[in-house]
Amino acid sequence: PSVKEDVAFGPMNLGLDYDEVTRRVKESLKMVDMEKYEDKPPHHLSGGQQKRVSIAGIIAMKPEIMILDEPTAGLDPRGVDQVLNILNKLNSEGMSIVISSHDVEMITEFADKLYVLNNGKITNSGTISEIFSDHKILKEAHLRPPKTSEILHRLQKRGLNVEINRIRVKEACDEIIDAKIKENN
Repeated sequence: PSVKEDVAFGPMNLGLDYDEVTRRVKESLKMVDMEKYEDKPPHHLSGGQQKRVSIAGIIAMKPEIMILDEPTAGLDPRGVDQVLNILNKLNSEGMSIVISSHDVEMITEFADKLYVLNNGKITNSGTISEIFSDHKILKEAHLRPPKTSEILHRLQKRGLNVEINRIRVKEACDEIIDAKIKENN
């Protein structure tokens, strides 16, 4: 099938009329910046392009919630940014996004609420700060802490007065700068 036929599959199975399916396909391909590839076979696209087409297929069905498993796996940094920008835009427009991932670095920049699974059970839940600043939780779930958390923990162990719960990159940088300024005054 072509990209547009692939994206049309879901809306067609919802029983929508041809004009509505066509409108949704065009709209969703535009949202993921793939409209110029609509006549290409999906298997001729890069991995990042294929993921964006898959997301377009979901968007075309207009769900309230999108559930994704490892949506950035195998993507280069540019592809990760493209997918996350799309997901953030959808979320800001009111769509709930649920992601299952081991990529803690990506999760720190995307998620608001986390659920930690271990052996098929939810073992902890909380904000990114609550979960990623507690290395015991992460170790029990066989997850590595985000780099920002590792850096803040190490700085605190060396005596710098930093809050270890500032997990997002910008927050961690601001925390380190503020701590150094306080230390020098």
